[in-house]
Amino acid sequence: MLSEYSAPTAQDFAQKTTNFLNWFTSSHDTRLSSKIQLEDLRSQHAGRGAVATQDIEEDEELFAVPRNLVLTVPTSSIPTHVFDSLGDIGSWPPLIVTIIYEYLRREASPWYPYFQVLPTAFDSLMFWNDQELAQLQASAVIEKIGRAGAEESWKETIIPVMLKHPELFPISGSSDGEKISTLISLAHMAGSLIMAYAFDIDHDDDDDKSQPANQEDEFEEDDEDEPSKGMVPFADMLNADADRNNARLFQESDFLIMKSTKPIKAGDQIFNDYGPLPRSDLLRMYGYVTENYSQYDVVEISYDLLLEVANKNPGKDAASQAWQKRADQLDELGLLDDGYAIPRPSEPEVKELGDAIPGQLHMLLRALASHDQDNGWMNKPKDAVTIEEAALLQAALTKRLTEYSTTLESDRELLQRLRNGDTTLEEIATPDTKPNRVFMALQVRVGEKEILHQMLALCREHISRKTQEIATTNGSNKRKHMSDNNQQSKKTARR
Repeated sequence: MLSEYSAPTAQDFAQKTTNFLNWFTSSHDTRLSSKIQLEDLRSQHAGRGAVATQDIEEDEELFAVPRNLVLTVPTSSIPTHVFDSLGDIGSWPPLIVTIIYEYLRREASPWYPYFQVLPTAFDSLMFWNDQELAQLQASAVIEKIGRAGAEESWKETIIPVMLKHPELFPISGSSDGEKISTLISLAHMAGSLIMAYAFDIDHDDDDDKSQPANQEDEFEEDDEDEPSKGMVPFADMLNADADRNNARLFQESDFLIMKSTKPIKAGDQIFNDYGPLPRSDLLRMYGYVTENYSQYDVVEISYDLLLEVANKNPGKDAASQAWQKRADQLDELGLLDDGYAIPRPSEPEVKELGDAIPGQLHMLLRALASHDQDNGWMNKPKDAVTIEEAALLQAALTKRLTEYSTTLESDRELLQRLRNGDTTLEEIATPDTKPNRVFMALQVRVGEKEILHQMLALCREHISRKTQEIATTNGSNKRKHMSDNNQQSKKTARR
């Protein structure tokens, strides 16, 4: 069912690009600058990409897409009564159904040339098998994939809708089970297209910026005040780069317009930006990683792990009840979460531990480490990290590091061998894993372990410095006390 749009040969790739461009520029009121063109960048592992053929000035229009060409539920010819039974479950499910509907229409769909340049195979984590996911080791991103939850939701909502209208969703299968399996595969394809390529489409007539839709999973309910989602032809041909991004999509009443945000030299690629995403989320949502996004890496420490190292076990004793009262206070302040993301400490902004700990995590550490019987722990200076707090975080970080099955040193060594060509990707894979996925998992877990080691170093340095300060202060107080005693002894002797 999905093979029709599978990866083409070089000749087919070029032909489909030409067909897409002809479709985009003909009779749609689109505007496309003569200064850009689409190129085959597969040799750079980037698929298609937009490249400047001439110098482009800042704030120059690159292309404009009329709203009626954006693939959304209202712009599709899908009958609206199809969605009557869905109720109010957000914008994702109807768009998934709409994309499947248009995809199955083949040449009859106005977006057929557009579908030809969109992928149907993805490297996002939703498509990894268990052996490939195991390469991520203890990364918290695994818990964010939500494949099983998405499929269960589809079986209760959009799958029955599509099965009810076989004239709109013609799929093969001799049994309901086969048809359901096919529709789930199509839903994964459509959901992944939305995840990787859809933009938030604002209903207002403002010139607000539209950014790529960054969702937690393929099936997330949207608030009614949130923008709807839409597939914007040509805008999704731009690759993304955290450092070299030089274009942005803006919204007007009738058009979505891609403009340059800085001068672009002839021959340079035109990049959008996904925002400050860690590589784990870049891999989860878009199916690739790049070194430029390593600056946004995070590692997550779970709430349960922090309770464990602080020895705050649930119970009925006085200590447990006292902690529960404090936890309730944290919850009321919105400071409790299942996990706490720690970003990569960056120089020169982060010079000591207090600069590296997110405020929400610091307040939890303070609550866990404080021995105050009242609420005094809430009134301490926000930027002051005590030895007890640092020691608690150090214990959690150390425990977290042991959850990974390989060391940072061995991973770095393997990464260096791969980059030097001493080891090939095929050598690190197994029959059950794709080499590129093993390589991307390696990069993600290296980034997370680097943060753990950096934070541990900051903890050790902080504890050592604070201990020395206390020893120095105590020494000074002891010398002062001895001096006072000596003075008192002399006065007594004179008397």
